[in-house]
Amino acid sequence: MSENASTVETEARATPAPLDGAVNAAADKAILKKAGLFADDPLRYSVRAILAGVYLTLGTAFAVVAGNAVEGVAPGLGALVFGMCFFVGLAMILQVGAELATGTMMFMVFGVVRGHVSWLRAAGIILWTVVLNLVGAIIVAVMLGQSGKLGGLGADHLLATLSDGKLNKGPWGIFLEAILANFLVNVAIVGGLIMKDYAGKFLFTQFVIGAFVVLGLEHLIANFSLFMLSLFCLGDGFMDGGAVLDSLTWSNVLDNWGMALLGNIVGGGLLVGGVYAWLNQGKSKGAQLYRD
Repeated sequence: MSENASTVETEARATPAPLDGAVNAAADKAILKKAGLFADDPLRYSVRAILAGVYLTLGTAFAVVAGNAVEGVAPGLGALVFGMCFFVGLAMILQVGAELATGTMMFMVFGVVRGHVSWLRAAGIILWTVVLNLVGAIIVAVMLGQSGKLGGLGADHLLATLSDGKLNKGPWGIFLEAILANFLVNVAIVGGLIMKDYAGKFLFTQFVIGAFVVLGLEHLIANFSLFMLSLFCLGDGFMDGGAVLDSLTWSNVLDNWGMALLGNIVGGGLLVGGVYAWLNQGKSKGAQLYRD
């Protein structure tokens, strides 16, 4: 073997082959799966999107009940307990395969940067998922409004307190908080793509999600759940929440949802999906070795 051939062989062994990275591989798979189901079987995609709203609203209701119980014996801790229990809804979505719009924002922008989908297709998938997440939230809220545990709640319940705080925020504050909220949510999702240990993934996701909820940040689909629960569970009549909570008007609700949508797209779509897609497609040797 010549000296030159030996040198090339040594360098090949010393320099690892470029890797696509765990995030790229997992995200590509998720993007193609979502876009493929949306295109080929929109009914089944739609059901999965409705289920995401169902799961998140059930988790939100559980967190509200737990937080309110703690607030009664330890005033001031109810919101903390609510924040740490809120993860239950997202855990159901992640474990059984449902389509949550705020995660879809990240995957779709990632897919656009990677060349898997067009901007128009990405926007269509995101908006359709948003609408059907709301449908799922309404279904659960209507049912829980007739339940013994959550029906006929008063203005002193933690549910009313949490909703009132969000509905009294200004649009600029909602937008900025929505950026941070979906940034944290999708950091949790990206971390989950990399981690293989289920216990570690569970704890990581729980605390990252808990951070955004305890901070009171604005997550569009969580606000679907919270406001629909307030509408159908507060007060003694059907859809009587507005009579109990003055701030629960359609004007306030739609203002919140509109600004939260824009902020979530920036925080989860551009700042996580766009940035990580860009970070993980560097062509230099250093960038390829530092993927993920």
